[in-house]
Amino acid sequence: MKTSYRFATALPLALALATVALAADPAMTADSPAVEKLKTKLPSTLGFEVENVRTATDGTACISYHVANGNGGVDHEKAVVDGEKVERSTTGNTRFANAWNKKCVKSAG
Repeated sequence: MKTSYRFATALPLALALATVALAADPAMTADSPAVEKLKTKLPSTLGFEVENVRTATDGTACISYHVANGNGGVDHEKAVVDGEKVERSTTGNTRFANAWNKKCVKSAG
């Protein structure tokens, strides 16, 4: 019984500490340098909102975001920011697909 009690009290503490550690990482925030770099490459930032930012071990940022599409709707997009290079999930962009698969899919596992 003592073991389950210790686990039940330790788990919330571990989760809280992990959340604080992730929040303290500037690469995980919507106002990170990678997000700012992405915004400079967008044709319009109208309705821009970051959904998720992950950082690979090499510093590459994998960003999911959405923007207004000009037709009253919202486009959900993804981008890979690797230093000065920004690849966005535009139609037919094989460089984006390669970068996302190499840098973001592998780092998620």
